[in-house]
Amino acid sequence: MIIDCHAHLVPQTWFHPKSPPSMFNLPGLFEEQDKSGVDITVFGNNWIRSPDGYDPLRVVQEFNAHAAELTAKHPKRLLGLACSVPYDNGPILKETEKAIREYKLKGIMINSSTNGEYLDSPRAVPFFEMVSDLGVPLFVHPPKFTIGNDKMEMFRLPEMLGRPFDTTLSLTRFIFTGGFEKFPKLRIVCAHVGGALPMLPGRYGFGYELRKDDSFGPWEPDVMTRPPASYMKQLFFDTVCYHPPAVQCAIDTIGIDQVVFGSDSPPVPISLVRAVDTVKQLKIPEADKQKIFGGNAAKLLGLAG
Repeated sequence: MIIDCHAHLVPQTWFHPKSPPSMFNLPGLFEEQDKSGVDITVFGNNWIRSPDGYDPLRVVQEFNAHAAELTAKHPKRLLGLACSVPYDNGPILKETEKAIREYKLKGIMINSSTNGEYLDSPRAVPFFEMVSDLGVPLFVHPPKFTIGNDKMEMFRLPEMLGRPFDTTLSLTRFIFTGGFEKFPKLRIVCAHVGGALPMLPGRYGFGYELRKDDSFGPWEPDVMTRPPASYMKQLFFDTVCYHPPAVQCAIDTIGIDQVVFGSDSPPVPISLVRAVDTVKQLKIPEADKQKIFGGNAAKLLGLAG
């Protein structure tokens, strides 16, 4: 089985003339699935295509109903993730819990940051407590406006560069401020191979070793009880990169059991065949490829067995 853990389908009522057509085209997606051998597409809301003028609560309510409807209509093809904002402790939190407990969705997708507020924000604590209690995986996807956005005014650099690094910054802040110390049951899936995270354990490590050496600058009050890279055991990386060496780096960094297949299609108009081929090109045993294609995701989403 091949489970695509990274895609975006939105309600028809969210249509905008500049929207990628594939986000509304189920027959087209099913045709791509058949061509590529993808069995299930896991889709969530990245907030990048949410309608202008909608308040966040309305976005969450409409998308979660949409995710539940498509999952119920096409259970062998689609699996929707609940949409949420981690800094709202009122109605949005209740709607998120409703999506898991009543709609029976199997995971939650959030942005790595929202208007410059990152996942280490104290306002997100009730959200992470709820996610830990629900026991579902959390998919982290970067937002439309990212770190360094003011310097990415050309060539769609926010899409290609800003988004992976927003994920990198957000999860780094979360690790160093003790996020996984507080929430040891969390399982977080990071979009786009985790940005730069697979390349950073060594730098995190020597920074941590030298944390008491003032000649290298200040260090915040230390809340970690072990080296920062060890907390990556609670992270999963998807394969959205179209660059096999990047996926290999993720495998070598966090292990084969924590890498899941993803395509970002829809909305990205690149064939699912090409996304699948990114994994097929890896120089690893066939059994390990099957873990990436579906085995790891099935366990993570409660589909195994």
